[in-house]
Parts: sequence; structure tokens; C-alpha cells
Amino acid sequence: MAPFNRLVLMMTRPWVIIAFILIVTLLFLYVDKPLAEYLALKNFRVNFLFLNHFTKLGLGLTYFITFFLGMLYFRYIKINRIWEARMCFLWLCVVVSSVFCGILKVIFSRARPDMWFSGHYYGFYWLKANAPFWSFPSGHTTNIMAIAFGLCVLFPRFFYAFLLVGFSIAFSRVLLIHHYFSDIVTGTYLSLLSVALILWFLRKKSWLEPIWRDTVY
Repeated sequence: MAPFNRLVLMMTRPWVIIAFILIVTLLFLYVDKPLAEYLALKNFRVNFLFLNHFTKLGLGLTYFITFFLGMLYFRYIKINRIWEARMCFLWLCVVVSSVFCGILKVIFSRARPDMWFSGHYYGFYWLKANAPFWSFPSGHTTNIMAIAFGLCVLFPRFFYAFLLVGFSIAFSRVLLIHHYFSDIVTGTYLSLLSVALILWFLRKKSWLEPIWRDTVY
């Protein structure tokens, strides 16, 4: 069984889902705020400038454009059906996970860490239409982890390397106090479910066969 499929089977078990919800709740109640206050003292935005560039690797628009252009390139210029399917799959990973993330951001409307430091806003304010209240889940994390999980499907040999890079970029959001820790944990789980849903749908419809034909549940 492919590593990604094993991970999905484990992470969608009822007891794991319950444990995940409990962990996120505990992080929200006891970890997020103290950790953000501690990291504020470290001021990585100024003292570790590299992180400001590193964290931009989670920006979804870049990948949205890149994978779409890659899809067109391998379809019309250098024709390669396998790589066209791979580009399309990764594009779907970014788009679908971003849509789910955007919906959840608006629904939960969690105040970002900067809102805590500037006005002591903490928690969920529900259905806010402005970005300072879109902390949960982390969009950058959702984007980069969706790509990491997508690459895990395409190239299972490098499963752990992709996850390590993805987690590193995601955690930079916490170090720079752009997000709370529970934001990136939830974003990671959302990405996993999004990619699993895409893969299930492609199999069901027999679309993009080069992506899934060699994977076994």
C-alpha cells in the first residue's frame, strides 16, 4: 500500500478524528496564546529575515499559475500525457484545498495573532468578511501541504522528504506569528482530506488515470 494511502486510512479512523479535535481544542485553550507571546519576544520577523521569504513558499497563487501553465505546456507544446496529468492533479490539489480553506476561514473567523497583540482579540468571531479574522485554518499551510501530499501521491519514494519540507514552511507561519499553532495543524489535516477526496473522485470517474493507476489501497 502506498504511504499516502496508509496515512489517509489511519487519519480517517474515528478515534483519530476524535483525538485530532481534542488536540486542536487543547492547543486553542492552553498552547496557542502562550506560544505566540513567547515567539513575539523572539521577533523572528526582524531577527531572522530569511523566514519572511521562506514562508512565501506557501503562497497558493504562485502554484495555481505554475501548475496551470505546466498543464498547458505538456498538453500543447511538449506533449506528455503523464506530466500533463500530474500538473492537472497538483493544480486540483491547490484549488480544491484553497476553496475548502477559504470557506472555513469565513465561517470560523478566528482573529489572527496580530489582533491579539493590537487589541486583545482572541478566538472565533464567526462569519467575518475581513482578513484579520481569517486565521483558522492557515491558508499558506493548506496550500503547501496540499502540494506536499499531492507530490507524495505522485512520487511516494520521497514521501517523508515532501512532508518535512511542507511542515517546515507551515511552521514558519507560527514562528513569524502570522498564525497560531492550531491553525497550521488544522490546515495540514484539511489538506490531507482534500487530496484524499480528489484522489477518490478521480478513481471513481476514471479520470487522470496516470495519477492513480499504480497506487493501491
